[in-house]
Amino acid sequence: MSQESQPIRFSAQYKLITAAIIIALTIMFFQQVVHVLTPFIAAIITAYLFNPLVSWLQRRTRVRRAIWIVVLYVIAFLLIYGLFTWIWPIVMQQSGDMARAAPQLATEIRGIFEGREEFDLFGFVINLAPVEDQLISLVRDLGTWMSGNVPRLVVSALESVIYLLVYLIATFYLLMEAGELKIWAANLIPAPYRAEIGNLGTQIDGVFSAYIRGQLILIVIMSVLLFIPLTILQVPYALVIAVASGTLEILPIIGPWSAAGIAIISTLFQSEMPFGLSHGSMAALVGVIYFTLRQIEDNFIIPNVMGPLVRLHPVVVIFAILAGGAIGGAFGLFIAIPMAAVVRILLSYLYSKLIDETESPKSPQLPQPSEEPTKLRRQVITHMKRDT
Repeated sequence: MSQESQPIRFSAQYKLITAAIIIALTIMFFQQVVHVLTPFIAAIITAYLFNPLVSWLQRRTRVRRAIWIVVLYVIAFLLIYGLFTWIWPIVMQQSGDMARAAPQLATEIRGIFEGREEFDLFGFVINLAPVEDQLISLVRDLGTWMSGNVPRLVVSALESVIYLLVYLIATFYLLMEAGELKIWAANLIPAPYRAEIGNLGTQIDGVFSAYIRGQLILIVIMSVLLFIPLTILQVPYALVIAVASGTLEILPIIGPWSAAGIAIISTLFQSEMPFGLSHGSMAALVGVIYFTLRQIEDNFIIPNVMGPLVRLHPVVVIFAILAGGAIGGAFGLFIAIPMAAVVRILLSYLYSKLIDETESPKSPQLPQPSEEPTKLRRQVITHMKRDT
């Protein structure tokens, strides 16, 4: 007598064990292939950043998504080609000049401090010897780094080409299937909790998207705004300093002060002074420029570019930066602020659960299906209807 077949059902204990095994195997797998993940991570970030733009263009023009992706590829190629043919040679030349000038700069610093290691300030004797050693060490380390690493920025041609092709192909497919991937991810959540978890994910997505796009825009804006006055004042290596200053903006608090320090030190050893200015007045003027642009950035650029999503208390920002640097190094510094904002959202959510706060969750805005549904979309929509 044949028995009726029954599906295998896991108990709560077996579900937990299975999930733990899957997570452990996934972590072990990614640890083994971490060296090939770079183009895929870059593709995910790129698709994440440009998906809203592609979706908006598709909605406004009714032109197929693939065509807009190709148009963006062409525009990006032209921009990168223009930057590398115009700016890259200048950056390389100024970087090389700065590296070669580092030993002479260290000698000049030692000459300035010679015989002035100590001075009396209202009865207090201040020893400048540690400052001298730190400045000389900073200049020498900068010269050594630039002379040793700038030429290595161009990696082996074959590996670069392969990684570039993988990156372009992965980005194309991620942008093409962005809507389907969102629906697929939403379908992984049990139907009764889909709206609430979706709302939480929407808030986190808003923080990350606002911060990453804001930082990229901020780097460009600050680099351009700093390059113009530094060029007018004939500051040596103006382009390198401006680009470095804009890039350092991604490190909150620490970055802007470091950038200003680099620019001021460069003006102190400038050979030709424009407009009859002295070295001290030039350094003070550059400091005022950095301070003014910093105020413009804090009061106008950041509020309009990033909005209020990542606003945190200054003490929380400082702690997040220190914690991020201690845990993840330079990358930890970069993501410290958005991660702190995400933690704030998660803690608020968990707190509402601990106090049994009853609030109807907002429905997440899932992507609208296009006129030509793919096989993946049809399958996902069918599963979603079955769940509901």
